[in-house]
Parts: sequence; C-alpha cells; structure tokens
Amino acid sequence: MPVRDAAATRARILSAAIDEFAAYGLAGARVDRIAETANANKRAIYAYFGDKDTLFATALHHVVGQVAEAVPLDVNDLPGYAGQLFDHLLEHPEAWRLGMWLVLERPPAGPDETDFYADKLAAIGGKRRTSVNGIPATDLIVIIIGLVRGWFMSPEGLLAADGPPATAPERIATHRAAIVEAVRRMTSSTPAP
Repeated sequence: MPVRDAAATRARILSAAIDEFAAYGLAGARVDRIAETANANKRAIYAYFGDKDTLFATALHHVVGQVAEAVPLDVNDLPGYAGQLFDHLLEHPEAWRLGMWLVLERPPAGPDETDFYADKLAAIGGKRRTSVNGIPATDLIVIIIGLVRGWFMSPEGLLAADGPPATAPERIATHRAAIVEAVRRMTSSTPAP
C-alpha cells in the first residue's frame, strides 16, 4: 500500500486551486476540477481546507504572500516598487487575476486583508507623516496598485494603439517606464524637469 504524503497532497491541491480560481473566479471554480488536476479526491480538499470559500482565501493569501516576499515595499523607492510589482504580475498573472476576482466576487476585506495592508500603510505614512505630497498613504497604495494593474485590465487594442502589439517587449518596457515615471512624479519632492 503506498504511503500518503499529506504535505505533498496539500501542496498539489493548493497549486491546482490557485490555477482554477485564477481562471474561473470563486463562483466559476469547480472543486471537481481542482481534485482532478491535483490528483486528489474531493474529501482531501474538504479535510485540508474546509469549504470552497476557505480554499479560495487560502489560495489568495498564498499568492499575496508570494508577491509580498518577491516585491517588498521600499518606501524610499516607490517608483522602483511599482516597476518591480509590474514585472512580478507580468510573470505571475495568477496574482493579479486572483486579486481581481477578489474585488469582483467577495465582500469588503476582512481583518486578514486589512492586516496585510496595514504594514505597507504604516511604512509609507510613518508615525507622524500620514501622506506623501498631500496624498494619504492609503490612496497612494491604491493609486500605485491601480497604475500597475491598469495594463492587465486594458483592452489589447488600446495597449497597442500607438504602435507595437501589446505583447511586444518594447511596448511592455515603454508602459513599465510610464508607470515608474508616474509614481516618481507623484512622490517626488522636486518637480519633474
């Protein structure tokens, strides 16, 4: 009789769930497909993760944790942070897709999501400063994330409207540079030349 490896099964289920939720969202995802992809049975999914909502939350927290680890917030280089976040999301579309499904399908953030952003807000706002150039820390994070996600949510025709196709490396590089420059101007204490 083969020996069961609970950690390996759990990891396969989580990986399959991330792919399934990124593709179909919470409502469209199917536990049967997750089980089949993970080469596990549905009972294992429920035993390890509880219900589908909990599995979605676990998948989301896992991906958010990966983003936070790969792209740490540098309050002294917010333009660089925006560029690195764009690069990461370009390489890991499941991260931005899960984030969009969260916005589309879930109720407002609970304590877990609030706790995740609290560290970033405290780092930007500091103990005494609550804004950068008059922009509150919360709004600054929202704007930076919005600028980065804008590429992924825009129609391909618009992304290619000024020349190269949206998937061309030079077009992606131009857009990345625009994001970095926009954040630099927004957060710079000196006006742009």
